[in-house]
Amino acid sequence: MLTEILTVIIGFVLIIIIAELILRNSIQVASHYGLSGTFIGLTVLSIGTSLPEIMTHIIGSVHIIKNPLTINTFSALLLGTNIGSDVFQQNLILPVIRLLGGLIIIRKNLFPQMGGLILASILVWIFTFNHYISRLEAFILLVAYIVYLIYIKKSKISESFETKNHLTNKQVVLAIGIISICFIIMAVIADEVLNASTIIIQSLNISASFFGVIALGIASALPELTTSLIAVLKKKEDISAGILIGSNITNPLLGIGLGALISTYTVPNVVIFYDLPVKIGTAALIYYFLFTNEKLKRWESIMLITLFFTYLYVRTIYFPTDFI
Repeated sequence: MLTEILTVIIGFVLIIIIAELILRNSIQVASHYGLSGTFIGLTVLSIGTSLPEIMTHIIGSVHIIKNPLTINTFSALLLGTNIGSDVFQQNLILPVIRLLGGLIIIRKNLFPQMGGLILASILVWIFTFNHYISRLEAFILLVAYIVYLIYIKKSKISESFETKNHLTNKQVVLAIGIISICFIIMAVIADEVLNASTIIIQSLNISASFFGVIALGIASALPELTTSLIAVLKKKEDISAGILIGSNITNPLLGIGLGALISTYTVPNVVIFYDLPVKIGTAALIYYFLFTNEKLKRWESIMLITLFFTYLYVRTIYFPTDFI
């Protein structure tokens, strides 16, 4: 047990260091090409920090293909991890970042960001109504993600800011290379953290989906947490918001899309009737808060944090098992 605890702690520290390298090089490349911090956060950084969730889906889906009898267990685990990571980010990390002084979303960028998050979640929710996500539905999720990327590239959200760095071609290639390598290393480390977390709590009597929500989901969100915190410390609030919101669009569309395309998923009742409604409902609440003020007020942030722990408590008491 001590080994697993040390793995989680050391892994967390390493992820913070790697997140710093990713952010520094991403800002340089974004500035060089005149891309906004919001756009780089919604695309490159959100995909990179979502690698643990994406890799979990791919690995888990391969397990389902190898042993179809495990489809219910792995589907619940993978969906719980994905949705749990998103709820953790939007209901806990996002308000905590706000309390630390970051997180500002310009009203004109609100619909492309929070609107995209809500619509992506609703699309997944619709596909779960029959307790099954088919390969066709998975393909639609992936197409929706590509369409979203094209939309934000052409929208005002990708407007350029003043170019401050003029990198040589060699420097650009080096920066992109460092970013790519850091993403791979971060994914490997996060995977080890997930494995260690699994060993630590595997003796607990909880459902597969809740195991995904409380353990794997929170652990998978470590890259988003650390990268967002570093962005705040560097006074890059637009990047911080882009990472958290963009990740919550990447996870359901790209993560679930890739996984279900490989193996298809069965969907437990708790995901349909509790997890996704909570995710969509609280996202709509955040949309309202940001629409009125462009940033969360202190009491609004505290309210969201309270809702997160209430969500976990209610799930533990009223949804102890996975029924399909």
